[in-house]
Order: sequence, then structure tokens, then C-alpha cells
Amino acid sequence: MANDAAPPKYQSSKETRAVLAKVEKWAADWLAAHAKGDVPSNGEVLTMLRLIGDGNWPTQARPNVTDTGKPVPGMCVGLVFALGQGAQASHVSECHPQMTRVLTRWCRGTLPRTRKGAEFPFSSLQVNYNYAAQKHVDGNNIGPSYIMSIGDHSGGGLWTADQGVIDCKDAWKLFDGNKEHATRPFKGERISFIAFAHGQYNKLEAPVVKMLKGMGFNAARSDGKDLEFFSRFRIERSYLTDEHNDKFREELKKRNAGNAVEAALAGAGDVAVECYGRQAERGGGWMAFRGAAGVEKLELTPNSVGIWCAELTIDGTGALALADHKRVDFYNKRDKATADFSKRVKAMKPGTPVILGIADTACAASRPLGGAVYSALQLLGAPEDMPKIEYRAAWAMVGYKGCAPGGALTAMGTRSTLLRLDATFGVDKAKKTTMAVKKKADLTSIIDVVIGQGQDSAVANDEQPKKKAKKA
Repeated sequence: MANDAAPPKYQSSKETRAVLAKVEKWAADWLAAHAKGDVPSNGEVLTMLRLIGDGNWPTQARPNVTDTGKPVPGMCVGLVFALGQGAQASHVSECHPQMTRVLTRWCRGTLPRTRKGAEFPFSSLQVNYNYAAQKHVDGNNIGPSYIMSIGDHSGGGLWTADQGVIDCKDAWKLFDGNKEHATRPFKGERISFIAFAHGQYNKLEAPVVKMLKGMGFNAARSDGKDLEFFSRFRIERSYLTDEHNDKFREELKKRNAGNAVEAALAGAGDVAVECYGRQAERGGGWMAFRGAAGVEKLELTPNSVGIWCAELTIDGTGALALADHKRVDFYNKRDKATADFSKRVKAMKPGTPVILGIADTACAASRPLGGAVYSALQLLGAPEDMPKIEYRAAWAMVGYKGCAPGGALTAMGTRSTLLRLDATFGVDKAKKTTMAVKKKADLTSIIDVVIGQGQDSAVANDEQPKKKAKKA
């Protein structure tokens, strides 16, 4: 929804410039008549923008949001990336600073607070008028974005790839602009607003910072440092720094110090798997089980794509032993690996215990796992409605051949999850079958480990604004 590549000057006709001058005067009068702490209402913002009138809105060339190739009615106030000129305040906000100040006053007064009670940081505000954006991704923005639509309309919710359809009419709703999203069909007048931070918000020239802050934007700096709110999102979309990896290694040592693994697998039939993706330390992990000779630990090779599979045997007393431990390379040889894995699972004897885990990514982003893989996993107890294993997502499973769908212990995190599963295999002597006792699944945020759990990254409540806006 955000203006990823705004031209240095918004496209406008003589009529558009004339009506925007009226909007600027209305905004100046409103600011002069109200105290510094007053917040415009939704109705007042609507009244101000209705002065533009249908057919007179400025337009933007945004080929990523429309399939017609024609400019769309809208404007971005605040920080944009102007081709050939770099990051700067948009031309429309430079020309209409009072209108921009009313809009930012409204945003800062109505946007939900962050977890720590701070204002939501934004460097830019995209305003769209009466058009439905096609499916797209805001690649130049940091992910967290808020959307609201106002006006007399029905429909027009925001479809998102991860949350489904969000009803954003007359209420700010949080979404990830770095994931696919699109506007649902609507009828009537729909003006939508997207508050977001451009990826260059902290690398600006000092005069640009001064101008943006003077207009009311609260995410503008020139020191190259991230606001605390955004540090998590930067890390989640890249890799850990050397400093962060050092902290992560310390956490791994702490979790597995001394005989921690042996102590956790104290009883017959106990098994565990711990794994993490490439974002930290290029991926890695281990699998372990208690056999007749004690705990046997199987290391997962760092930066090894596909799914690691440990196939065990279990005797009538519940004693475990290793039958096979290998990596199934769905990443490079998806079709062959799928056929081999399906054949292997079908050939397993009923009751065969299995441990599975990922030490980088199960599959390529452009070559996701096929249905045959999930069908094979169901034979080991995966649920029928198991979520798809995403690219570079942490995932692990403990099950056995013939386990009822949903009976296995399975968990999936994100690319920044340190995942641990613990379970116990046993034998139902009366039925002469394997059984698994679910013990626990632990999904630890690697980001929390390296930057602290108190990091300010989420809103406390989407429905709770900073303060109530005054009534129109």
C-alpha cells in the first residue's frame, strides 16, 4: 500500500493545485483554532480531504498496485524515495505542510501504542482515494504498518497473506507490509491511510530530518541507528550480526551445559530434538534419545538444507536404538527426495519411532514441499490440517509409523525460532504397539535471546488508541 517509488513531484492539474490550496487553508485554520494537544477526529480529516473532490485528486504512478498501468489517485506525505534524488520529504507534503501536520496530528493521536506505551513510529503516510490496490508487497518499507479506511463505503477490507482479511474501516489495524496484501472490492467512498516507516528513515540528511519532524513524523534520524521498535524486524528479515551470534552461542551453551541433555532424557524411551534455521549461526541443532547404553546425541550439520530424519527401533521393553539417520534433500532434489521419502515412510514397520527436524530450510522458496510429503508425514502422526512448512521456518516433529493423524508432537516457528521438542516413546504391551507421550514443545525467540525480551516490538492492543480524538 505504501509509495515505494514516488516521483519527485506528484502529478497534478491546475484544478488539483487549486483544491489542495483550499485543503491547506482549512488545515491552517484548524491548527490555529486548536490547542497543541488536540487531535482531529476521523470526521474532520474526512471533511478536509473531501475538499479535493472526486476527479481532482493528485495521482501517483504505482504500477505495482494496479494492472492498468495508469496513475492512481492518492498521495504520500512524509518520507519517500525520489528516483535520482534519494530519500526526502515528498513534494506534496513540502507544498502542503499544514495539511500534512493535521494528518500526522491525527495519526499520532489515534494510532495504537506500542507494547511499552510509546507512539507507533512512522516516517510516511500513504493516502489512497477510491481505488482497490492489487496484490503486492511493500518491499522498500520496514514491515509494521497501520491501515485505516474512512468514508461512506462498504467492503474494502485489506486481504493479507498471513492474517486473511482485515476489517480496517474507521479503525487502525496492524499488518506486515512486507507480505502480500491487496484491497478487497468495495462500494462507495473509500479513503485509506497507511502509516509506515521507509527503510531509509534512519539514514537521512539533517535538513530532511528537520523537515519531517517539523511536519509531525516521529521516525526520522540521520545516525543510522534503528529505533528500538524496528530493530527486531530488521533482524528477522536478515541474519544475526557477529555480536548477536555470540549471544546466541552463549544461550546454546547455557541450555545444553554439562549433562543437561542427559538429565532431560532421564527415562527409557525419552527423545528430544532442538533445531534452528540459517538466520542464526547458519543453522544447526541436534537429535537425541535414551537407548540401552545411555543417551545418544545426533548432531545436525549446520547450513544443511532439507529435513533430517532419525529412524529408531523400539523393542518390547521400550528400549530405543538408532536404525538410520540421514538428511532428505527436498531443497535441491525435491521430486526425487519426495518419492524416496514417501517410499521410505511407507516401508517402515508399524510402530517405528521417527524424529524429524530442520537445520536451515526444508525447501526452496520457489519450490515448496508437495502434498506427497505431507501425506507421508500423516502416516507418522502429523495432523491432517498441518500448516505448510515455510521457507526457512523452524520445524520439528516426533512421531511413529501408524500414529493417528494429529497424534505426533510437532511444532513450527519462524526463521528466528530456536525450537525444542521432548517426548517419550513406550510400548503398549497389551496391544503390542508403539505409543508416544507428548511432553513439551518449546519455541524460543532468537530475537528475544539476542536483544532482550523487553524489546519494544508489538502493540499492546490494536483497539486502544493513544488518546481519544475529539468529536467532530
